[in-house]
Amino acid sequence: MRLAVRIVALLALLAGVVFFFQGIGVIPGSFMTGRSEWAVIGAALVAGAAALLWLSGMVGTGRTREG
Repeated sequence: MRLAVRIVALLALLAGVVFFFQGIGVIPGSFMTGRSEWAVIGAALVAGAAALLWLSGMVGTGRTREG
């Protein structure tokens, strides 16, 4: 299950980066190019995906550190 969450989060991270760079005009050739709302959506998607990746590494390990 954790692997599936990480795969989805990585895909969302990649999509967010593309959206952001299209929104700021770095990647041309789309209706999203140069539109600031897509930069904001991309940044939010990157932040959400990063949080999901971080949480997937923290929750449910079932291991304790002794020592």
